[in-house]
Amino acid sequence: MSPSYDGFDRTVSERLPVWLDELTDLCRIPSEASNRAALGEAAAWIAERLRRLGARVETFERVDAAPLVIGEIGTGRTLLAVQHYDVQPAEPLELWTSPPYEPQVRGGRFYARGANDNKGELMARVWAVEAYLAAIGELPCRLRFLVEGEEEGGGENLGRYLDDSPWIREADGALIEGGDVGMDGRPRITSGVRGMASLELTVRTIAYDAHSSVANIVPNAAVRMAQALATLWDRDGLPAVAGLDEGVVAPTPAQLAVLADVPDADTDDLLAVYGIERFLGGRHGQAALRALTFNPTLNLQGLWSGYTGPGGKTITPAEAHARLDIRLVPKQQPAAMERALRAHLDAHGVGDVAVSVFDYQYPAWWTPPDHPLVQAAVRVSEAVLGKPAVQHLSGPGTAPMHVVCAPHDVPSTSLGGTDDEGRAHAPDESIRLDYLAAAVRMTGRFLDEFAAIPDGRELRRRSRCPRSSRLTRPA
Repeated sequence: MSPSYDGFDRTVSERLPVWLDELTDLCRIPSEASNRAALGEAAAWIAERLRRLGARVETFERVDAAPLVIGEIGTGRTLLAVQHYDVQPAEPLELWTSPPYEPQVRGGRFYARGANDNKGELMARVWAVEAYLAAIGELPCRLRFLVEGEEEGGGENLGRYLDDSPWIREADGALIEGGDVGMDGRPRITSGVRGMASLELTVRTIAYDAHSSVANIVPNAAVRMAQALATLWDRDGLPAVAGLDEGVVAPTPAQLAVLADVPDADTDDLLAVYGIERFLGGRHGQAALRALTFNPTLNLQGLWSGYTGPGGKTITPAEAHARLDIRLVPKQQPAAMERALRAHLDAHGVGDVAVSVFDYQYPAWWTPPDHPLVQAAVRVSEAVLGKPAVQHLSGPGTAPMHVVCAPHDVPSTSLGGTDDEGRAHAPDESIRLDYLAAAVRMTGRFLDEFAAIPDGRELRRRSRCPRSSRLTRPA
């Protein structure tokens, strides 16, 4: 017989107003990568909150790195909650309805930078433990919070932290940072994340910015960069770089069967969200979903050269820059993307454009959709939202699950309450209050489901789970 969660759900409803005050305090901290003081403040805030929860907490620090906070509570089988406290830059500030670090509730949504990515989802995990302890009692498993501060900046320090303290990786399962709900109110469960290769292009054409009167006789770096970029995509905006598909394997019949159960609207609803009439290549429905799942991307995320400040400055730029990110699917390696881009530029006569690694370099990490951990997430999300879940093989975004999970082959799944209108990484980022509460309810139920998976070998395959805490209890 299924346990009753009436008391747990009442606790969630009663405490949500106080919890929103906590989320407001956390989201007031402008923990962007460029603000080292704010990153430290956010890490300290999280560490203290986990201590108040009753967790054993340790903060790891490295020179020139954001702190890593590890908090652990409970005993037995170990579940990793992979989270982060850093946020994307809030610019452009003028596009926010209310200031990004002055949280507001409007129309049933909580607005702030980090509201859903990832401070809202992080706190939903914390609140679930608090409500479980208050309403049900001792946790049925060990929950280890892994809260980093460089997820949005793509730093390499998480891997270094984990290499220095390899026990942190030893777990039986892992929760990806969040989860989401479709436009139709159905929970979406993803059993993986894509990888990422971030690259920067640089070209210098003349010794220094020249007076624009000589523009018809000296090469312009911005024009040269535009010529190089124009070779990277075809006329419909699709990637045209040979070798970008290196390592891509054909989807299996089982994978295609999972995608076949995804409603076309689950992808096509994004047309309205983004205010466009068609996807690139004219794809829609299953074709668009397959592209999101099985194809690497090639995205131009930034481009700068010359002068764009107030007033005019008549120069011929000497240097130009562009930043690209490539989302990877399983079996692809970030280094291969750098080689492919280098070879493409050389082959197209723009070999003077330099390529360098910048920011994220993560392989993808997928767990089979029929894995017991994933199916546990399906059951609890359906129980809370009352609608059948939609399974996806992978989320379109990237999280450092490979660096966390690969050494012990730890399975992972998503679980949470963000939605397509949340505007993660954009102005007016928000999270629905009812879905935020739902994420708390899902997480509490998931702890029981996770602990009840009957055969540990089915759950963790090769992982070796520690049976006692490596953290010191707070005084």
